[in-house]
Formats: sequence, structure tokens, C-alpha cells
Amino acid sequence: MKAIPLLLTLALPIGSIWCQTAPEVALDALVVSPTIWQASVNDIIKAYPTAGFAWTSATKESARADGKRAALTLLGKPVGETIITFKGEKPSQIQVSIFNRGDNGLLTEDLYLGAIEHFKKTLTEATGLTAVDRGKDNKSATRSEGFLWQGASSAYLLEFSAQREVKTRDIPFRAEFIRLRAVPTGPGMASAGPARATRATLPGNVLKKDGATFIQNIPMVDQGEKGYCVVATTARVFGYYGMQVDQHEIAQIANASAESGTSSSGMIESLGRIAGRFKVRVKTHEEMEYPELGDLVSDYNRLAKRKNAREFPADPSVNMWTYFDAFDPAILKETRMKDGAGFKSFIAEVQRSVDAGVPLLWTVTVGIFPEEKINPQTRGGHMRLIIGYNTATNEVLYSDSWGAGHEMKRLGTAEAFCATHGLYSIQPIL
Repeated sequence: MKAIPLLLTLALPIGSIWCQTAPEVALDALVVSPTIWQASVNDIIKAYPTAGFAWTSATKESARADGKRAALTLLGKPVGETIITFKGEKPSQIQVSIFNRGDNGLLTEDLYLGAIEHFKKTLTEATGLTAVDRGKDNKSATRSEGFLWQGASSAYLLEFSAQREVKTRDIPFRAEFIRLRAVPTGPGMASAGPARATRATLPGNVLKKDGATFIQNIPMVDQGEKGYCVVATTARVFGYYGMQVDQHEIAQIANASAESGTSSSGMIESLGRIAGRFKVRVKTHEEMEYPELGDLVSDYNRLAKRKNAREFPADPSVNMWTYFDAFDPAILKETRMKDGAGFKSFIAEVQRSVDAGVPLLWTVTVGIFPEEKINPQTRGGHMRLIIGYNTATNEVLYSDSWGAGHEMKRLGTAEAFCATHGLYSIQPIL
């Protein structure tokens, strides 16, 4: 029987940005102003007090507004998530999501093409620059199309992507995303993002402090209120390696759904098909297959029976992944910790990867054991990053793609192992 995949998801998507009722905040001066790159962090945040900009992490490398507190607009049209990236005290990039499938759902082809034409026309008028048809970018994750405007103080890139004849779905056309990126130009201007990482440079990101060993400089991506934990986590790893690939591009690659998420194995398979383009390799370190899950359920039931606790049918016609949401934590821990070799292998893989500066994509059921800041999910399948360990306290250090406050959290090594479904990594080839 074919294995039933574990879908990793988080909450429900927000409403479409095309029908906001919150107070309107125009971002024209932010995006189009030729002097914005000389403005300070405080100047920008203070200029938009009602836009809802908030730091994505404690390091304050970027601020994000998601359109919940205000109806964000740009050049006369509603827009969504807007992220300002800073280098020091100055902005180094502004990215505006005009449309993305994860937040906004489906968009007809007419509206998709109309939005592209509108922003091409109005940005040309607002900047006085000429749009150059970039065509398809074969080096990008999705081979997106785009228009480029190049000026003395700023450059703008309008990128967009759609699919026809979407595989596995009866959809003749599906708009994926439309986004606008603005960056400074000219001498002395800040550049966005780190340099491209190599295997040799990764250990330089590893820090040992207060008994802990952990990886620094992993950017935060906030998945928002949609089932994008897998694609957001993957986008963070690409960003750490100096590659500008956002979660909406990865959602297109993985055919991810905002409502039901995507499976980790499906994500790894999808990335494997484009790994050569990005000069990375994708590796599965550990993965609980469905037959192994059946064995776990049987072992769990034997122990539960002795304790007069609830048992679960080891039935291949039932999606047994859902049992993780209902397992008794103490019984699950006692059952899984009998696998001493598996536990030692888990610890060794975490330490080996972290020491090499390679974060691990970690699939778990959250909420089985007490955790720090489980927000907004209390139980269910999820992907996060393992970024460190502490041998003195027997803890795993991890990070969730939920924005500020979730950069580094801790869980006992035994509890982390018992909640684990899989460990994966994306690593530079060179």
C-alpha cells in the first residue's frame, strides 16, 4: 500500500488582500522615493506608524508588514506583505508582494495580466524610467518573468510567475506570484543579503557560548497564517546560503497549498529536481516511513495496554500520522526511547550537521511535549530548523518560521527525538 504522507501545515490563510476593509496606507513614497536609501531605520518606521511594520527577528535585519493592521496600497492598487531589509541603519531592499497564491488564493488570468500591466505602466510613470523586458530568468527557482527599471539611485524588478496545466490538479491556469523588489544603486550603496556561501565558509557561522553550540546568521521568514512551514523553512536555508529565493517561489516548486501545506518528502523530491541549478544537494538523514510508523503504533499499544491507556488501531487503511496528535506523551517517550541506537544516531547527526554550519530541516509533531512559545499551533505536523545543541543541558536548539521571538528555542534531546518524523538538509555542493 502506498504510504500516506504527513502534511505539514499551520493554521488557516488570511483573507484576500484584494478586499481589505482596514484603514488604507499608501506605500508609494516608501518604494518610489529616490532618497529612501538615505533614510534611517527609525525614520522609515516612524513614517508608517499604522502600516504594522514589525521586526522579523531580534537582530532587526528586516521589518515586515503583512496587511492585517492596514490596507496597504502601492501605485493605486492593494498589495500585501511588504518587507524592508536593512544593512546597518539603512535599507538595502524593499520587497512588496502584489499577489501570491498562499495569501490571496486563486487569481484569474485576466486579473493576473491586468495587475502586471498596471504596475508596469504606473511604475514607469512614477519613476520616469524605461521598463526593460527581462524575459524568463532561467537561473531563478521558477524561471519567473520580469521587467527591470534601472535608475541612478534605485533599481526595480517586477517579477511574476504562473503555471498552465498544473500537474496533479485540474487547473488550466494558476497565478503563483507577482512581486516588486527595489534596491539602491550607485557607489557606496548597501547591498541586500549575504555573499553566496560555500561548504568551507559555513563553519564560520557556528558559535559556542554558555555551553551551547549553534548556527548564527540564519534569516527569519514569517510564514504568516498559512500552511507554509515547509516552504518558509526551506526559504530560510536558501537565504542563509546567500540565495534570494522566497517562500512563494518554493511553494510553486512544491505545489504547496496554503490550507493543507505540503509533505516533507514531496518538498525534498521537488528540490532534488532543481538542486543542480542552485549548486546544492538535498539529503535525507532520517525519515520515518509508513511501515515504521505501523511498528511504532504496535509497540506503543503493547505498552498502553499494560498501563490501561488508550490504544490505536495499527490499520494501514487509516492515516496513522494523526495518532501523533493523540499519543500520550509519557507512553510515546518510553516507547521510542527503547530504540537506543536510533536516539544515538539522532544526536550524532544533529551535532555533526551543526558543527559543519548546516541547519537541519526537522519534521515533528509539535505540542506533544511542553515547548517554548507554541504559537499559534498547539499540536500537529510541522517543519522547523534545528540550529544547535547543548550537551551540558541535553537540549536541541531550534527555530520556527513564525517571526520575531521564535529565532532560537530549546527542547530536551530525548523529547526532540521522540517527536521527530524526519531530518533533512540542503547543502552547497562547492
